[in-house]
Amino acid sequence: MSESVEMYLVMTALLRSAPDQPVPLSLLANKLGVSQVSANEMCHRLEERGLLAYQPYKGVTLTPDGEEWAQRILSRRRLWVIFLVENLGIDPEEADMLACQLEHITSERLVAALKSFLESDPETRTSVNRAPQPLTACTAGMRGVIAAVDAEPAAAAFLAQQGVAPGADAGVLAVGGDGAVLLHVNDHQVALASSLAGRITLAVGSATHTARHAAWRRCSAFWSCVRGETPTCPIDADESEVATPGRR
Repeated sequence: MSESVEMYLVMTALLRSAPDQPVPLSLLANKLGVSQVSANEMCHRLEERGLLAYQPYKGVTLTPDGEEWAQRILSRRRLWVIFLVENLGIDPEEADMLACQLEHITSERLVAALKSFLESDPETRTSVNRAPQPLTACTAGMRGVIAAVDAEPAAAAFLAQQGVAPGADAGVLAVGGDGAVLLHVNDHQVALASSLAGRITLAVGSATHTARHAAWRRCSAFWSCVRGETPTCPIDADESEVATPGRR
């Protein structure tokens, strides 16, 4: 199925207010960035192929076959949105724009691989499962949770005031040649001498990353579609003459 056809089906599914509620052609054309004449011609072609149903003066609705294809494509997008947000920390809105492009070039093999990866729990998936290590043994870019602070009471109290305490999310920004560490914790930076950094251990990869998990929750409404089986609806019609409309 061509990308242009997929875009018409997906946009029809997204714009409708109810499953059987027609989507006006003017609205569909506007969202796809094409003229109403082009949208009208395409929708009639898709009606002939059994993917859309056209109602004069009202608009178009998806047929059962069209619905299957639309959900199949949207499932790919949701897989990519969740992957990009949860694993790369990309903002949900940006992730959706990227997923809108990726959904059209995702093979069934890749769909299966993404589903297998994402169906594991996000917390366990991001955990590296390694023993906590001193900050002096970490490298720049590592993130995790402060596992322990083995320092004198006065030093431990000072660190706690800076947010460096067991259970805190932290990221290593830099490690100097002398073992000094620049740490990011609680939205600010803390510079630690080697002697002190060596007494603080980090459980790498187990940070909660509040912003990232908030984004995950925002995307969790997609989960029922992600867990569903990919529908099969082969279409053999020739699509070579279908023009590609503007990007969403």
